[in-house]
Amino acid sequence: MNEKTKIFSIPVLDKYILYAPLKQLAMVVNNALLTRVAKQLDFPEERIDEDSELFLLLKNMGLFDPDPVLFSGCNCIQPFRPSQVILMLTTGCNLACTYCYAARDKSRPVFIKWPVAKKAIDIAFENSRSVKGGAFSLSFHGGGEPTLARSLFFQTIEYARSLDPNCRIAVTTNAVWDSDFRDRALDLLNEISISLDGNELTQNRQRPDKHGRGTFLAVMETIAEIEKRSLNYGIRVTCTKESLSELSGNVKFLCENTTCRTFQVEPVYNQGRAEGKGMTIDDVSSFVEAFMDAYYLANSKGKNLYYSGARPHVRTLTFCRATSDVLIVTANGELTACYEVFDRSHVLSDDFIIGKIDLEKGIILTPGKREALFGKIEENRARCEGCFCYFHCAGDCPPKAFIANLHDDEFRCSVAREITKELILERIASSNGVWQGGLSNRIGQSVYQTIESKKK
Repeated sequence: MNEKTKIFSIPVLDKYILYAPLKQLAMVVNNALLTRVAKQLDFPEERIDEDSELFLLLKNMGLFDPDPVLFSGCNCIQPFRPSQVILMLTTGCNLACTYCYAARDKSRPVFIKWPVAKKAIDIAFENSRSVKGGAFSLSFHGGGEPTLARSLFFQTIEYARSLDPNCRIAVTTNAVWDSDFRDRALDLLNEISISLDGNELTQNRQRPDKHGRGTFLAVMETIAEIEKRSLNYGIRVTCTKESLSELSGNVKFLCENTTCRTFQVEPVYNQGRAEGKGMTIDDVSSFVEAFMDAYYLANSKGKNLYYSGARPHVRTLTFCRATSDVLIVTANGELTACYEVFDRSHVLSDDFIIGKIDLEKGIILTPGKREALFGKIEENRARCEGCFCYFHCAGDCPPKAFIANLHDDEFRCSVAREITKELILERIASSNGVWQGGLSNRIGQSVYQTIESKKK
């Protein structure tokens, strides 16, 4: 099944990026060529400009061939049989990060009960053994710092591995671990995502422990031990208005002082402890400029730096799999469709908490909840259909998009568009003028070079 090619024109000075996202085809053109391309797509039976070398190139590269159809992963008609389980072991934390989205300063920490965790693991494992089952995996995430539930952490890992010795184990963590825990955990983990905001100054200012003490040295000790074992890990960097000017320096520090190859950079959002504290970045161009400077710096050192909403290499109708086929269990034993919505205190809990774990019956979905959530996601995504990022961000991370809609906040979408545009231009330049999923071609290079010279 195919559809007519979808093309977008993205203004760049006095030219345009001609962009066919489903074909990953992009080049910089003038208005005349853009008009001729649009006419050919509207009247495919006519031969409009076959004497043009550039036009013939586009034809030979398949621009005028129908696009493949993408199918959404958010399909509530399909049975919910996840083989991946994410356990949110506790809402407690040993840190007091200045911007924490999940801050529960006045609440007693909640810990998941072992029978609930065991049942969730059993469900995911059994699903993985079905004919169409996926790979069985176990992950840990917040609401809090999952490794605070130390005995539960090891108990769940050991149980999952008793069912499947090849079960992949991952954790998202602040990595402020003592040596005994660290040595035992690193012998068991396959993947680790660490929150570390940069050098000692930035990290200690933004991510102190609950007593106000710095956490930089503890995190770096954990990273050193991870690297000794050659484990796969990534670093997540959160950028506040205050640390925006420090971003390139922080990325340089991480590139030069760790062997980590992938860094995720995200701006702080106006929620949790950050709400109303003036920590959010309100100037899109300032963040994009700082991000791209850090991106090129990381790239020069052989590292990858990314922003979650800007991903021209991805073609999808679903931002992530969490809403569709991952079993995410909160510390209260409820099922959430996103780990950001970690309990009933979250403003979107009514949308995202879709059921619970029952010790006898297993997964119990609240009637209509999952269907209503998918409907809301599709409604949100429909608003984005005219955007050139539509097939990349797929309407963006659902909870972030819903909150942005509540506050009529365009910051995240604007950042995604601007960074995506810059990344497309980078791919055009590195492909000698025409980008087609990494395919290089010399034609069009002069047009791009003209634009770059005008920028200077």
